[in-house]
Amino acid sequence: MTNHRVLIPVSHPLGGIRTYMLYFFRRLHNTGSYKFTFLSETSNAFDLLKRDFKDMKDAEFIEIPPQSGVRTTLKTIRQAIKSRQFDLIHSQGLKAGTETAAANYFSNIPHLITLHDVIIPQNEIPGRFKHLKRAIISFLTRHVSFIIPVSYDCESNHLQNFPAWRHGPVKVKTILNGIDIERIKQSQSTLSADCNTLNFRGQFDIDSNVILGGFFGRFMHQKGIDVLLKSLELLVDRGYADRFRLIITRDFNGFLDETIKLVTENSKIARMIHFIDPVTDITPLLLGIDVMVAPSRWEACPLLPMESLVLGVPVIGSNCIGLREVLNGTPSLIHENGNPESLATMLIKFIESPTTDAAKQYVSESVKRFDIRSSADQLLEIYQSLCNS
Repeated sequence: MTNHRVLIPVSHPLGGIRTYMLYFFRRLHNTGSYKFTFLSETSNAFDLLKRDFKDMKDAEFIEIPPQSGVRTTLKTIRQAIKSRQFDLIHSQGLKAGTETAAANYFSNIPHLITLHDVIIPQNEIPGRFKHLKRAIISFLTRHVSFIIPVSYDCESNHLQNFPAWRHGPVKVKTILNGIDIERIKQSQSTLSADCNTLNFRGQFDIDSNVILGGFFGRFMHQKGIDVLLKSLELLVDRGYADRFRLIITRDFNGFLDETIKLVTENSKIARMIHFIDPVTDITPLLLGIDVMVAPSRWEACPLLPMESLVLGVPVIGSNCIGLREVLNGTPSLIHENGNPESLATMLIKFIESPTTDAAKQYVSESVKRFDIRSSADQLLEIYQSLCNS
């Protein structure tokens, strides 16, 4: 069987991008036809990715010196392309994809770019000369083989920003984000067999009649942690201080000190919040709470709400771009994007009438809807078409 070597440039192997790579590239590797070389800047996140793929014996890793400029990044990618026989390049994110498209311009190795973000006023192309940068990005990316948005919201957003893609030669094909159902169910089964589900109530001395919420996102403006904290203040004002507690995973890659300070110095809500360390497997965290809260301001196609729904854990989330596509048609409670008042209303609604039963009844549908296998098969078809052409 032919083993095709695939180069995977990625700027920031964190969060959803990291999970995407774990889910998709493991499946593609298991076909026995593809070997992967990951390229990224030296960082703790890249070290973690190496550990994630340590069982993939034929995986390779190329590091770019930390805080490198565009010139060094392009040079590293060009050297990688020249020194190794790559059959395919699959960039993760628009930034990595554009840089790789420039480095690959005269090599013409088939190139895919998966889009993991959206471009909106709060998340614009950084720096000065935005119109010039947009034109350069549009020109370079028009000549790659495929652009792969992870949701239809993401596709629509990028076609608005780069209308030239509509006219080729690049092909735009949305392949929906998905999750590894088998891995999640195996983890759930193991936890049940070992009676090892996290007991936050016992750990933090929380009564059984108190609703446990969970926020497991990074401490970024995008993820809406500030909106959530303000909504907790509103809960206190309305007499719900003793009926809700929030479990938050510390964000060692984000704004840890600032966020914890916001909580600990706010006596109004401090006792409602408990911080825990992040874990590799999100399953026990989700199974230890009553509701997962996702107050994001924007997303491309978030995986955590999918994982929650597959486990039968209710979700309260915003109607922001990307997240709304995941939550639509589910029994989730949806609040107005960026609005603490709206989020507080949904939290109170859940406290008074939990949607736990509806979430459990939706599990079979969520398994069918979010299973990664269909999406992985679509990506495999593109790999095969490009590697065998």
